[in-house]
Amino acid sequence: MAQHQKGILLIHGLTGSPHEFVPIDRALQAAGYHTRNVTLPGHGDSPSKRFHETSALEILDHCASEYQHLSEEAEEVYIVGHSLGGICTLLTAATQPPKLKGVVVFSAPYEHAYFYNYVHGLARLPLGQLLRSIYMAPRDKVKFTTPDSRIWHVPKLLQQSKIIFGLMKEHLHNINVPVSLAHSIYDLTIPYTEMQKLAQRISVNSQVKTTTLTRSGHRIFPISKDMDEALRVIFDFLECDCEALAKGRLQSNDEQYAIH
Repeated sequence: MAQHQKGILLIHGLTGSPHEFVPIDRALQAAGYHTRNVTLPGHGDSPSKRFHETSALEILDHCASEYQHLSEEAEEVYIVGHSLGGICTLLTAATQPPKLKGVVVFSAPYEHAYFYNYVHGLARLPLGQLLRSIYMAPRDKVKFTTPDSRIWHVPKLLQQSKIIFGLMKEHLHNINVPVSLAHSIYDLTIPYTEMQKLAQRISVNSQVKTTTLTRSGHRIFPISKDMDEALRVIFDFLECDCEALAKGRLQSNDEQYAIH
């Protein structure tokens, strides 16, 4: 029998570590939630494999395994993911695992990332937005615990990105739980417009809420000017938005900012 009512799986992004979610983790535990903070394959202080030796499917399998462990400890499960962790969150949800009630995703792509498609991304980024994004970048000195100097092994990164984006297009319509998406308009890693593409694809069979962040770049965790807003997004979803979305009682989209 599960020992906890609600469990939250936290999944960090590329080059990140569970350290990014420590403030969120502590806040959730203080509120009575049971948490599991994931270290993705190829990451951490002493990874069993270097990142360039790790495949996209291995990462997804690892997240599925972590989900299984958490589902054995909690009656209801939610997932919170950032960037690559957001991709893993959505693709895990698309498998419709038992006990999953909803997911919260920050700064995730659907088909484009600036490092993956420069023409689509940087060539269309207004100068004013670029300068604003640089200004909004966190000034903290967070230790990234991916020691592999070849983390940006370009051929490998592009190959695995292609696989990931293919899986996103193929499986996202299978998500059948409420989804909360949040993305900064000043994100210089994943285009802000990707959030609406995700929302349109997911909304085939599920209810989606979107939130625009305006005081950070791609990196929201563990320290940015949008941390309080990110916490609000998570707690609002857990405490009321998820149920309201499931019952169709919540307006799905926030005010959107046009990007030309």
